[in-house]
Amino acid sequence: MSGDPLGGLAVEAGVPGPAPLFEAHDLVKHFRMRRTVVKAVNGVSLTIPRGSTVGLVGESGSGKSTVARLALRLLDPTAGRLSFDGVDLLRASRGELRALRRRMQIVFQDPFGSLNPRMRVVEAVGEPLAVHRLARGKERTDRVVELLERVGLGARDLHKYAHQFSGGQAQRIGIARALATGPDLIVCDEAVSALDVSVQAQVLNLLKRLQAELGLSYLFIAHDLNVVRYMADEVCVMHLGEIVERGDGDALFADPQHAYTKTLVGAVRNLPGRDLPTPEGT
Repeated sequence: MSGDPLGGLAVEAGVPGPAPLFEAHDLVKHFRMRRTVVKAVNGVSLTIPRGSTVGLVGESGSGKSTVARLALRLLDPTAGRLSFDGVDLLRASRGELRALRRRMQIVFQDPFGSLNPRMRVVEAVGEPLAVHRLARGKERTDRVVELLERVGLGARDLHKYAHQFSGGQAQRIGIARALATGPDLIVCDEAVSALDVSVQAQVLNLLKRLQAELGLSYLFIAHDLNVVRYMADEVCVMHLGEIVERGDGDALFADPQHAYTKTLVGAVRNLPGRDLPTPEGT
């Protein structure tokens, strides 16, 4: 075995590593109501390296989903900065944003709510290919079959409707749809919270396999610390619109510092049958 602690890889001192894929700095989002202002997000900063997963965990109303929508420019921030692959998302033109959105996709919590019930699978998964003019006709259908096979479905499912699938299968269709444009970043907004625990494990392992195969980056959002711990390279704990603690999932789980993080960890430890998914089962 080589005595080189870097495994034979030469690293030149002072040379920066690859630029992060996504960065958010001091994001703020306030919603004006009739008599008050709701401070949904207050000073949130995130960095997502290429091929990595950053997890956001917190209870409902903590601001997680608002951060997701800000990241994808589905909402405009009240203040702060956003960049994707070095491009300032807040200064990008409409055309630039359209091109960048091909590379940023989302998987929603409710697979049935996110799929048009009137569309067959071939139409639902093929729609992003049509919108971005990436494929047409037989080429589009062939591409949809490839995407379905990648998520564990197949050509036999092309002409079915969403209601003909289980929740886990429908979420696989949602994932195939998100993959259609060849994204670099996928935001998973409570993507497994509506599924049974055994099905959650299968979908989580699918997401991990896709990340390894395609080099994807994830912003993974959930209220279940155990799930985020399994998926994420860095875990960020959100409470009342702020990130109150962040770090490696195992370290954070073993020695939480913030009172809210301690509450989350205690809740997970007191739940029976919440072991982490095994690598098999995809």
